[in-house]
Amino acid sequence: MRRVWITGLPGLVVLLTIVAVAVAEPPPPDVTRSPLSPPPMGYAGWLSAPPVETTSAGPNLLVNGNFDDPNYPFYWRYPNHFVAGGWIRWWIHLTVLPEYDDARSQRPYYDGGHAQVYFKWGHTYEAGIYQVVSGLTPCTPYRFTMWARNHSLEGVLPHARIGLDPEGTQLTPSDDDCAVKTGLPPKTVWSREQTALFTWEELSVEAEPLGNRLTAILYAHPEPPNDGRTYYFDTIWDAGRLITGTYPGGRMPEPVSWTPSGFITNIVTSTLLNTLVVEWDTLAPASAQVWYNVISPTEPISFTGVFTVYLPLVVKSPYYMFATALEASPSTHHRAVIGNLQNGQIVRFVVLSRRLYGGACVTEVSEPIEVTISGIPPLNQVYLPTVLKEDSDP
Repeated sequence: MRRVWITGLPGLVVLLTIVAVAVAEPPPPDVTRSPLSPPPMGYAGWLSAPPVETTSAGPNLLVNGNFDDPNYPFYWRYPNHFVAGGWIRWWIHLTVLPEYDDARSQRPYYDGGHAQVYFKWGHTYEAGIYQVVSGLTPCTPYRFTMWARNHSLEGVLPHARIGLDPEGTQLTPSDDDCAVKTGLPPKTVWSREQTALFTWEELSVEAEPLGNRLTAILYAHPEPPNDGRTYYFDTIWDAGRLITGTYPGGRMPEPVSWTPSGFITNIVTSTLLNTLVVEWDTLAPASAQVWYNVISPTEPISFTGVFTVYLPLVVKSPYYMFATALEASPSTHHRAVIGNLQNGQIVRFVVLSRRLYGGACVTEVSEPIEVTISGIPPLNQVYLPTVLKEDSDP
């Protein structure tokens, strides 16, 4: 048993601040309203957006993701459109082209005073903006988030979503010729859809690039009910981020086949105090991880015989309870550490590496390996009593 004595630890104070948000009274009906004005149907005024997170898992890889970067101002495109710098408008060929604009300070935005909006009166659209992001690492998870807001009459479904194309496709020939003529990339990974009106929602999606590029796509295709009314449609985007992500639970995707292909080579194990160190090579740069179980043998039962034979449990998909930290940067030499072990324990593990192969991200696996831990030196601890003496006058 290990005992740790901690003294002099200051108290931890958590301060929670509650902010009251005032909601404006609904404006009176306005028959001359523009498509981005408050709706003349009894809705409350604009609600303040929730606060933007100030921390993240890494730098934002999008250019002008929040549409506020002064180095990438909104630029004009025919016929009367303003598109955020770093982004390109798109719409499906032979469908309705909406009008693009900057939210500016008088229109709804999530933060910073600017947002990308597009809208149309009387006709729905299938359109958005996109950006191709370069310089990425193949078969590494990236997370794309964007805040979305949609306005229309009650009953409309915005069908707003965001996507990542792992092939990094340029959707349109240029920022002048922006009609998508061959459909959106078929390998695009899409987020859930926003279906509520007059509210900010953060959409999120993750994907692995099949090269060094990803295409971030913003999409909306409002669907009105067939009731004979004339509808307006507004789509607003703001505060987008693209950051390096991680796999669910910190574990790389399970291999399709548990049969080794020979991609993982030269597996060497060693012990250092109470840790097992595993090193290996791969035939090409890849990310890496070790999945393992730790088994503590029980005392033998004497009446069962002179010896006991343990037969392995064979299953189609072996289960490993633990995983080492993911080595996300691709390399050809790898190292993983399994700690907090004891003498006599058995570590059963497989080595995993993930790489781009045959146009897909593939997880390679090694043969299962079993190591019995021994030779850990005893940990001696000496606890000395604390003697307190009262001060006394001489």
